[in-house]
Amino acid sequence: MEFPVLETERLLLRQLTSHDTEDLFEYFSLDEVMEYYDLEPFKTLEDAQRIIQHFNSEFEKGKGFRWALELKSEKKVIGTCGYHNWHREHFRAEIGYELNPLFWRQSYMKEAILPILTFGFESMRLHRVDAFIDPSNISSEKLLSSLNFRKEGTLKDYFFEKGKFVNATIFGLINT
Repeated sequence: MEFPVLETERLLLRQLTSHDTEDLFEYFSLDEVMEYYDLEPFKTLEDAQRIIQHFNSEFEKGKGFRWALELKSEKKVIGTCGYHNWHREHFRAEIGYELNPLFWRQSYMKEAILPILTFGFESMRLHRVDAFIDPSNISSEKLLSSLNFRKEGTLKDYFFEKGKFVNATIFGLINT
């Protein structure tokens, strides 16, 4: 299968390549981006290359999709978004995302997620999309609520990240 390319008014959603290494490193190296991520801030360009390889490997194995969010006007990758933990037999997957803080609060992620949800429901035949977020990540909660995800509860000590157990609030969106 060829990696699907999606487009919005301001964004080109495409497969990540090694040419995106510096753009990803720019924001994956920031504490404020990695605060709610299950990885430490990147220290080297090799860290960015590894995550690009990981995302592309998951696609090649049929486990998910991770789109580069390329700002059309600048040909710059400002974030990524996509599906992981795709359970075909249950018609569900999890969505994840992150964005360069220079582009926060400008509706870029909502703009990207809308066609990704359409792709998930139509092409991947998903019935349900889950999102797990840190309960204190208010911006992510607002984003998911604006996309009609429903807050379903908080799971205590659900993930082990950065040497400690952390809670996760689960949001779900059902294709009706």
